Amino acid sequence: MGLTQKVIDEYLGINSEIIKGPDAVCEQMIRHWVEIIEDGNPLYSDPEYANNSKYGGIIAPPMQVQVYIMEQQWPKADRAPSPMENFVEVLDAAGYTSIVATQQEQEYFKPMKLGDEISYTISVDKVSDKKQTARGPGYFVTFLWTYYNQHNELVCEQSFTILAYNSN
Repeated sequence: MGLTQKVIDEYLGINSEIIKGPDAVCEQMIRHWVEIIEDGNPLYSDPEYANNSKYGGIIAPPMQVQVYIMEQQWPKADRAPSPMENFVEVLDAAGYTSIVATQQEQEYFKPMKLGDEISYTISVDKVSDKKQTARGPGYFVTFLWTYYNQHNELVCEQSFTILAYNSN
């Protein structure tokens, strides 16, 4: 089966259902993150400093947003496949079975505070024309994640681009 523009268009711009992350923003995950990254920002770890800041308390490092939406590996979450998952299956069926990540960007809007519950939607944002790359023929596909807190406030937008290619 070939990957036609008509097939691609069926997936573009369609948001998933809202998917709730399994974990609330918490001190323990923030602590693990800042220890590994060696980030001494007192907004992440010093309650007295953070309480006197414009945020009024501890916040999570913004780039940590994906930590709170990572699904458990077992048992698998019971939800409909996202547009990203469906489109990757289409790519696979068309022979583009190899994937490499090429770019990720995040833009932050609202800080994540202790206790916040992060949810997201995901969509297929862009698909390039077929390209001949050093790895083989393929498509650059950009997915868009939109993250919200429990008040439906926009926390972050993230684009993530992959190259799906045929290595044969």
